[in-house]
Amino acid sequence: MELVSVIIINYNTPAMTEKAIRSFINSAGGLNYKIILIDNNSSEKISGAALKDWPIKFIQNAENVGFAKAVNQGIRAATGDYILLLNSDAIVEAGTVIEMLEYLKNNTRTGIIGPKFVYPGGKNQVSSGKFPGFWSEFFRLSALHRILPFSAFNKNYKTIKSLDWVSGGCMLIKREVIRQLGGFDENYFFGAEDMDFCLRAKKRSWQVIYYPLVEVIHYHKFSAGGRRAVKAIKMERDGFDYFFKKNYPKKIISRQLIWQMHNFKILALNLLGYN
Repeated sequence: MELVSVIIINYNTPAMTEKAIRSFINSAGGLNYKIILIDNNSSEKISGAALKDWPIKFIQNAENVGFAKAVNQGIRAATGDYILLLNSDAIVEAGTVIEMLEYLKNNTRTGIIGPKFVYPGGKNQVSSGKFPGFWSEFFRLSALHRILPFSAFNKNYKTIKSLDWVSGGCMLIKREVIRQLGGFDENYFFGAEDMDFCLRAKKRSWQVIYYPLVEVIHYHKFSAGGRRAVKAIKMERDGFDYFFKKNYPKKIISRQLIWQMHNFKILALNLLGYN
């Protein structure tokens, strides 16, 4: 049976990370898997009992190297035929990974697949879409996408479809894609690295599939302080800036405007008392 290497990054959220690991193990069914847990120099550690009792390969970093670099550590340690990236705040529903795995096995040109995401209360959560551009970022950062039909996000939460990207919060990848791409771009710290990876895969003619017949409960930016945390928005700003610089180098003005839109959002959050 094919082996799935599961890569989970922990940063200062031990209880949430243990919950995510426990939910994955309980939902795995007959899946053949090995978990690789990487700690990015957390001050709050995973319990020794959990590390001992669960089928985990543990890697302890001496510093917070960011998401992309930690994922690559996991990839180098992985021996699986498939790689599953799973956020430490993602709760896997029963059968989710097995069903995505079967889809990858039965569709030769599909290299990456991601499930439907929901918030803890059950509300649909965006986890896929088209690659960003100036106007899509304008509507996203201004929140106009909520009331106007202009968005790069996929909001059809019912249909299996080929898209530009799926979230690295729960992303199942064929080993052959990893062999071709060589892992994630480590110039990203946290934010847009999953889009970049999908873009590189699509340039190699791999399909990226959104598969909403299964789902995960995603707490979303839990380790970064939540969706409105200024720290998280700053990391997202830097990630998107590098994404545009790398992939659309001629769109200098659009890149600068998007940078300023992120800064305006950060200023607004500061004025509202978020930190």
